[in-house]
Amino acid sequence: MTMLAAKDPWVARLLADPILALAPYTELARLLPYLEERPLAPGGTLYRAGDQAQALYLVLAGDVSLTPPGGTIQVAPDGRAGEEASSEFDTHLTTASSMDGATLLILPRAPLLAFLAAQPLLRARLTQSLTRILAGGRLASDAASKASPIRAAASKRKAVSTAALVGWLATLLAPAAVLYMAPQWNLALHAGHFLAIFSATVVMWVFNLVDEYVPGVFAVLTTLAMGLVPIPVMLSGLASDGFLLAMSVLGLATVIVASGLSYRLLLLLLLKLPNTPFWHNSGLLFTGFLLTPLVPSINGRVALLTPFYRDMLETLRLEFKSPAANRLAISTFVGAGLLSAVFLSSKSVNFVVFGLLSDQAQDQFQWLEWLKASAGTAAALLLSYFLAAGLYFRKLPKAALSKPQVAAQLSLLGHMKDREWAAVGGVALFMLGVATTSLHAIQPPWLGLAILYGLLLFGSLTKEEFREKIDWPFLLYLAGIVGLTAALNHLGLTRLLADKLPALGEIMRGSFPLFVLLLAGVIFIIRLVVPISATIVILATLFMPVAEAHGVNPWVV
Repeated sequence: MTMLAAKDPWVARLLADPILALAPYTELARLLPYLEERPLAPGGTLYRAGDQAQALYLVLAGDVSLTPPGGTIQVAPDGRAGEEASSEFDTHLTTASSMDGATLLILPRAPLLAFLAAQPLLRARLTQSLTRILAGGRLASDAASKASPIRAAASKRKAVSTAALVGWLATLLAPAAVLYMAPQWNLALHAGHFLAIFSATVVMWVFNLVDEYVPGVFAVLTTLAMGLVPIPVMLSGLASDGFLLAMSVLGLATVIVASGLSYRLLLLLLLKLPNTPFWHNSGLLFTGFLLTPLVPSINGRVALLTPFYRDMLETLRLEFKSPAANRLAISTFVGAGLLSAVFLSSKSVNFVVFGLLSDQAQDQFQWLEWLKASAGTAAALLLSYFLAAGLYFRKLPKAALSKPQVAAQLSLLGHMKDREWAAVGGVALFMLGVATTSLHAIQPPWLGLAILYGLLLFGSLTKEEFREKIDWPFLLYLAGIVGLTAALNHLGLTRLLADKLPALGEIMRGSFPLFVLLLAGVIFIIRLVVPISATIVILATLFMPVAEAHGVNPWVV
């Protein structure tokens, strides 16, 4: 904000208001053409309770008092009156007057509501201010809110700033160290520069300095700007099978959730299952398993299952944190996450790993083949879970789900809508197409893209949902990772890494169980400080090329 603007009395008044000043300056600037200055004579009344709420009033000079019906006179909070205009109230709930006169700044209701539509927090604070006036000037929550929010926020900012400072310092030092060591590693000029960029990218991931897709964009931008690798190589992630498959599955999952199909299926499952604790838990568990290949996010699946977990607690009258409630919670979480590595489409990072595979390996481990290859692991995980759950939760109180309540919920949903049928058709076509790939030779990414096109063409997936519900930052993240890996291969850095780690390659080839133990230990240590997604991406980027160079299938790694 310039000094000239700050000297303007209208601008200064907007900036002095503790609520309105929270808005961006661009939004405040849009209010200025609608403002009007008006005097209020001494002893005059601005409005009375019951009058139409037509504007918000800001005191420029003088005084304004507010009197709620049956209440005491109060000074207008922060020199602001007419807050009813910012809410759903059509009329004023208080009477505003001035004993000594005042000069007021008037903001009409229409532009005020348009301004607040993009500022929901400001609208909530104005409503809270009005509620405080009606409550006599004080709310019960005021004491708690004044405890130490400023000190707590300042402490948090300080901690975050310290971590960020260390991270950004490491981001600057890491590429400098790589450039210094590059001649000793006998790296070509382009390879050394790219490795420096790659090191800065990894450090940004490790310290979580920015959103996870930003380092990938940084790597792509700087690599192309310096001309280190050809453009088609660095941007190959945007045309990769992993990118197309991820975008298609995310679009199909959006239709499944937005249409209400997932909710209907959950209700049907609860209605048809026997009324015993075992089947209640099995229902949540297998519902999570059913959603696993359809919703490519553990958080998304947990969000879908949580309402049913809460409904079951309430319907079965189970106490929160009781053994039975804990068993349901475990079933919910295990159902949402246990088989995440079994299905290619069950987790975002699976698409990243898929994109890091060679073209030959990608053809070998498409959706159905991925499932077949991981079936043994799935069986071991399921057996371990059922044994542990059976031993730990042997004695649970009997409870019964209200079948009439579930039936009523289903009847309220009515018949299946067109969008639900579209989601069913999309899932069925995708599953059938994947299962018959050997017959028609259409790879799953292209099949998924065709289904996505059909959903967009017939309006089952709206433009707003396509823009807002699909995780585009993740897709950029995926494309950046694939591009980085392609650049590593193009510059020969993966082969160099394999040559530098001959012992690791021998362990992979000669004693794979030992390598698995070593890898598990490395992951455990790194996970103490690095987010899970970054851990998987970094280790996959390093170890999968080494495995391929030593004759080990990179998918197994």
